[in-house]
Amino acid sequence: MGERVGGKTRGRESAGGADAEVKAPVTAWLSLLAVALGIMVVQLDGSVVSVANPTIATSLHASLEGIQWVTTGYLLVLAGLLIPAGLVADKIGRKKAFLIGIGGFSLASLLCGLSGSIDMLIGARVLQAVFGAMLGPAGLAVLRAAFPPEKLSTAFGWFGSVSAVALAGGPILGGVLVEYASWPWVFYINLPFGIVAVLVGVFVIKESTQRVPQRLDLPGAMSLTLALVTLIWGVTRAQSSGWWSVNTLGFMGLGVVLLIVFLIIENRSKAPMVPLSLFRIRSFSIGCLVTIVTMFAFFAILFYLTFYLQGVQGKSALMAAVALLPLTLVFTVASPVAGAVTGRLGNRGTLLLGAACTTASLLLLLRLGVGSGTVTLAPSLVLAGFGAGFMMIPAIEAIVGSAPVDKAGVASGIQQSTQQLGGTLGIAVFGSLLASVVSAKFGGALAAAFGGDTDAVAQVAGNEQLRKSVELGFPPAVQDALRQQMTQSGLDSGDVQRFVGTVSHAAHETFLSGMHQVFLVAACCAAAAGLLSLLIRAKKADAASEDVLESAR
Repeated sequence: MGERVGGKTRGRESAGGADAEVKAPVTAWLSLLAVALGIMVVQLDGSVVSVANPTIATSLHASLEGIQWVTTGYLLVLAGLLIPAGLVADKIGRKKAFLIGIGGFSLASLLCGLSGSIDMLIGARVLQAVFGAMLGPAGLAVLRAAFPPEKLSTAFGWFGSVSAVALAGGPILGGVLVEYASWPWVFYINLPFGIVAVLVGVFVIKESTQRVPQRLDLPGAMSLTLALVTLIWGVTRAQSSGWWSVNTLGFMGLGVVLLIVFLIIENRSKAPMVPLSLFRIRSFSIGCLVTIVTMFAFFAILFYLTFYLQGVQGKSALMAAVALLPLTLVFTVASPVAGAVTGRLGNRGTLLLGAACTTASLLLLLRLGVGSGTVTLAPSLVLAGFGAGFMMIPAIEAIVGSAPVDKAGVASGIQQSTQQLGGTLGIAVFGSLLASVVSAKFGGALAAAFGGDTDAVAQVAGNEQLRKSVELGFPPAVQDALRQQMTQSGLDSGDVQRFVGTVSHAAHETFLSGMHQVFLVAACCAAAAGLLSLLIRAKKADAASEDVLESAR
């Protein structure tokens, strides 16, 4: 890492040999403030929307598959465009790309709030993703260019902390907006933050571009985007078509073929979008794998606990956000701490610690039942908060910090693309897993709950809309609709209450069974991420690798 001056690498060691003597300029910290404000808009949007998802699903009459695409469609496009967006940022200027990204994202948020159908909302979220793809890589590239290598872990730690503040405040803000306003306001709230970020960015960020102009690799960008979209589409279709259907396997197979085509294009291109030589740096390549696996596991916690709290336990959006505070607040603290810990233990040691916390958290979540309270939930969320912070910060440094400065944009794009890809895969795969469990077990749970009343079982099990609602946690709004329907059929109030109560019990137990399966698989993934982190090299080894790559250029 560091810039080369006179054939030597500057920035790895201070004159006195101690990293503590290296100081970042004031302009670097002002740039960090501007970038953090911009990224806060995206982070705030994600955490606010996660709390609003159950309300949006009910308001727009969406199924689990439909409401998943509000998140999955966004993450999918984001994952596909982040890498080419990073290259565009290197080419046109990181400051310019950052400002375009934050401005466009804010305007797309306005369209999200105006959506009157689930299809329009998904489309507006896709537009958000297009501009979000410009924003993320440009922001991290600004930090990579502004800070000396010795201060990168500290900068990323504070960057993560500001992002975590948005994650911590987002659910509370989302709960208040859903409770006292309406769900469109979870998108409108992005506008004032976006305006402030643009104004600050215009005045404090210094422009930086590639030292050597590079032509945009359109064939590579198109093949990679198509590969990711096709692959994730195939995984998502497994919910309705089955994992072994021609439809699912066909799309997944086509995605793999397109990914191979992308690698061939990049290998032969004189100006590749993704320099494959970056993957010769072990920390870079392993950091990418760790990021995918980490986000794959982490989304299991954030996405499905929201439906558990609002569906199974019947909490309001605001109270669900309060219940998640141990996770979001601890993550706020863990991010800057992770920056300091990484400076002492290195990326490998910090990642191992984070993987252990995340795995333990997911295993503890297997204890959750219908009536579990704060005492059961809070310890798991505290561990998850530390796990997220201790895994994300060193993973960012392993990827972005090990790349040469003039490749900071594309390296940042790769880092964020792998992060979004992991989250997208997590939602798609875990959604398919949960849907499979509900399909297999709901009928049996109904039979056990109703005893020998086969007519009642057939009446409920044959209702496709009710079965889909089980995948959302069978929320109170669905119970009220069923209660109203049964009342209109002529049953007295006592029989209606018993019927709805019995169905709700079977639905909640089925959802819990599926959620436990999700958490168990996610725990295995978190443990795998810890094992992968053992392969990350020490900084000196990667510094030598980078010198070899720069000499080759």
